[in-house]
Amino acid sequence: MPTGNDLSISVVIPAYNAGPYIAATLQSVLAQQADNIEVVIVDGGSTDDTVDIANTFSTLNITIISEPDRGQLDALQKGLKVARNDIILWLNADDIVMPGAFSAARQAFSNNNVDFVYSDDVAFNERTGGYFYGPPIDGLNDFDHYLYYRQMYSECVYWKRSITRFLQEDAYSLRVYTDYAFFLRLRWGRRGMWLNQRLGAFRIREGQASAEFQNQKVEEYKRVKEIHRLYIGWPEQRFVLARIVYWPWFLTRQRLRPEITRACRRLTRAVTKDRKRKREADDFFNKWLLPMSSKGPRSGD
Repeated sequence: MPTGNDLSISVVIPAYNAGPYIAATLQSVLAQQADNIEVVIVDGGSTDDTVDIANTFSTLNITIISEPDRGQLDALQKGLKVARNDIILWLNADDIVMPGAFSAARQAFSNNNVDFVYSDDVAFNERTGGYFYGPPIDGLNDFDHYLYYRQMYSECVYWKRSITRFLQEDAYSLRVYTDYAFFLRLRWGRRGMWLNQRLGAFRIREGQASAEFQNQKVEEYKRVKEIHRLYIGWPEQRFVLARIVYWPWFLTRQRLRPEITRACRRLTRAVTKDRKRKREADDFFNKWLLPMSSKGPRSGD
């Protein structure tokens, strides 16, 4: 595999009626000012201007597939089969690549023997100006991820294309825990590395799947764990016993430690009057994020 800036990156974007957001998403890719990038947009037959807006980003190497699909996972896996570059990023059509993310990911792969890299995320609400740090997931391992639950943020995960694993078609009906099912399988037994730099930003908006399909969450959560249990060949008794034995370790590392970290952050913000995050938010909204009112690349990029 090439090293450094020679590492090529494929950005796979599932999309459906993403007209209000897709320009900002693509602008955040374009603004990385990186070579050897391809973008694969898999549009589920949008009835708005999603495809038209994507076509205005003529300086990006974009492939657009526009046809009906069976949900986000179906669209994602279609895109992964088309992607040809060394490293993959799954970027939802309303999320944002943070400044310097491509460079940081390339450097991490170049300097370390790892299969995937990931980071904490930022959540933002463009309408209210909200800008929030996601829970820290430093040290998240396979058992943390599977036996209990600590989310990996899709906009913050980069992986080698060669390790991609596909889920079966009966998982296409997932609506809330698509990312959980996909990354459980992708990362299992692979070498990962957490980066101390937020690589992506998650957009908070109305109509997101987590709210729209709220009544499916419990059933899907259990189903994802069952799909993975069958995939790795564990008997049900082993899964139950592993949860019991592993709970104190998970509680210490992925519940108590993050809460202590967050408490320290709150204390620091109180002492400093939150100046650092306010500066980050100001730069993000005023210098980085393309407003929803924009329908094409920012002038000069």
